Amino acid sequence: MKRRQFVSVSLAAAGIAALAGCSTDDGIGGGNGGEDGESFPSYDIPAYSDWVPQDSRNEDNSGVFFTHLDWAALDETDDAPEDEDERTDDEETEELVEQVPILGLPFYGALISPFAIFGILFYPFSGDVLPEEGQTAEGIETETMTWVEDVLVFNGTYDPDVFAEQYADDFEEAETRDGFTVYVGTSGFAEDMAYAVSEDTLVVGMMPGEDDEYETEAIVGEALDRNLEEVDRAVDSDDGQWLFETTGDSKMGFGVLGTDDFSEALDTDDEVESDEHDEEPETDPEVDDNPVFDTVESLVNTLDFSVEDDEMGAMDVRFSGVYPDEESAPSEDEVREHLIGEEDVDHDIVIDGVRVHASATFEETPTDE
Repeated sequence: MKRRQFVSVSLAAAGIAALAGCSTDDGIGGGNGGEDGESFPSYDIPAYSDWVPQDSRNEDNSGVFFTHLDWAALDETDDAPEDEDERTDDEETEELVEQVPILGLPFYGALISPFAIFGILFYPFSGDVLPEEGQTAEGIETETMTWVEDVLVFNGTYDPDVFAEQYADDFEEAETRDGFTVYVGTSGFAEDMAYAVSEDTLVVGMMPGEDDEYETEAIVGEALDRNLEEVDRAVDSDDGQWLFETTGDSKMGFGVLGTDDFSEALDTDDEVESDEHDEEPETDPEVDDNPVFDTVESLVNTLDFSVEDDEMGAMDVRFSGVYPDEESAPSEDEVREHLIGEEDVDHDIVIDGVRVHASATFEETPTDE
């Protein structure tokens, strides 16, 4: 699942290439002004935000959780050499989240995202949607993956005829909606499965565990409602729109919306645990004593990078957070120290009431000497 490829390369990255994904106006847009007259940046709202719900179905107050990965961009980088004597990717990512969260959180999302595939392991196309070693499957070419709670959304090129011919055994065609064909499992392992496919999108419901009460057909239908009918989307609220437009599209994205305890929301063991595979990530970042996350209600953290000579270049990271009141929002000094970590990193911070935005450019990944 290319886990070591993108994490190892990323954590060893150093470069001076120009950044991709520039703001519509050099990072300064028409958003709300900060304390010193600065404005929040304004980017095009990413397409994957259409799949992110306003409210979570879960009752643990952990909020809506999502990650986003641009697989096509990651495939442009070479494999990094593996050294068994070095620390694991899990340890490096955990340390990065704790020491430089604005950079570490997108990497954390990238680390755990491939393990969500365990949730669709028994779907007939699970081994083809993200093929190993650059191999391709007929009718499938995945470019991006968005994990939104219990749904995986793949964007790229998908041949509906191939899905009907090769992946429809034990499924029935339940309905068609605006270019999507919805398949629902009818027997065998497929009985708890449902997915929807169009020419450029594959929406797959993760199989429920013993403690899950949802039905995959229902969550696939809800996901299509959000995208096609534009209902129940986080981006339709004022705060949701601000979060996505100030962080923009990216090659890596991580977000938690509407949480009462971000530290608890960061713990995704239940979501990625697999009884059949002892490969879940062994990382448990601690952010309890970080004033940026003590009271944060919603945040989106994105990372962009360029690729030059098959290497990852400089990393452009953006963080936007919403807090319950002005008193609980971190100060500029706290954001600089506890989110960015190093003063000599090129960065910008804008704070206006309950909204906090920070951006930074890292020419290399901070490491302890």
